[in-house]
Amino acid sequence: MSTTAPPPSHQDPTRPPSQPPSAPPPDPAVRPRRSAWAATPRGVALMAGLELRQKVRSVRWYVALAVWFVVLTGTSALVLGAFWLNTQAFGDMAGVSRVVYSLIVLFLVFAMMLVLPALSAGAINGERSTGTLAILQVSLLTPMEIALGKLAAGWVTGLAFIAAALPALLPTALIGQISPLYVLRVLVMIAAIALCITAVGIGLSALASRQLGSVVLAYLVVLGTTFVLPIIWGASSVLLVQHRDVTIYEQSYDAENDQVGQCVPRQQGRDVVRTDVPLVLMWPNPMVLVADMAPSLDLDRSGMDPASFDLLSTISLGIRYAADPTHPSNFNECYDEDAPGYPTDLGSPQDRPVWPMGLGMWVLAGAGGLAFTVRRLATPQRRMGRGERIA
Repeated sequence: MSTTAPPPSHQDPTRPPSQPPSAPPPDPAVRPRRSAWAATPRGVALMAGLELRQKVRSVRWYVALAVWFVVLTGTSALVLGAFWLNTQAFGDMAGVSRVVYSLIVLFLVFAMMLVLPALSAGAINGERSTGTLAILQVSLLTPMEIALGKLAAGWVTGLAFIAAALPALLPTALIGQISPLYVLRVLVMIAAIALCITAVGIGLSALASRQLGSVVLAYLVVLGTTFVLPIIWGASSVLLVQHRDVTIYEQSYDAENDQVGQCVPRQQGRDVVRTDVPLVLMWPNPMVLVADMAPSLDLDRSGMDPASFDLLSTISLGIRYAADPTHPSNFNECYDEDAPGYPTDLGSPQDRPVWPMGLGMWVLAGAGGLAFTVRRLATPQRRMGRGERIA
């Protein structure tokens, strides 16, 4: 009697069950692909250090920093020396130093507007033109780390220029008896604006294929917000005129005795220029943002200290008046403060700072520029502009 072998589909119960084939061990040299938006402090610091080392090796960076220091310090010394020799003509030296301090701050902001676009607007297309951008893109650094590293390096460079301006700024603040908190607020605002402008410049460098084009676009953005928008605001305010009933303080005149009388309030219809409607155009102005860090001025004439005035506080006060064009103090036509009935309780316009809105606009613009840079650095790229270099 012959026996037949069991069919191959049945397994011998005495044999151990067969194990599935094991997967090969992962190769330690192959790392999982990270998201383009991922970032680690180590990667950002590595990219920022690389950028800063390249800047330090350049002689032009030291020359620019030295020229910056000499111009600001020399200007401050000349202005202070001129006012010091004419102290009797210009009054108290502390009040004069406050004016000089505000002048130096405004000059510092204007100079930063000229320096930062040139430093940041070639961060991406400059790497592409030299053929080193592709090396960064195929490295282990993510696009977010590359963008944040370049942003950090550009911002540190801007902070170096701010630090070089301190020898010109601090002596005037000390002589003018300016509060250290006031000085700190101004420096923090300048540093925040520098960070946002650097981010915008990096985004424009990722947008334009050539470095010259991105630098020109960055200058248009900066100078447009600094000079063009205020011109548009002033021109549009003239067109926005509204007829309002307001209280006017007028001083009576006695023609027989040829002398002025008391101040008399009366209702009258006036054409009011609505400077508050297009005021949004002034919010991102760097000069306005820095000036808004100045202490608020109280326009109560009985307790106003003339030494508290400087250019920054005057600009800030002007913006507040522009935001409230129907304020009663705008219609005080009594020129003799000692006249009977002179209004002393008109107060000041509403103390509504504009720097949160203006800085928020710059933060949104900087975040948009940074996000666009990450998208442009992500690989693989489906489309490239005409004439763009790959490697």
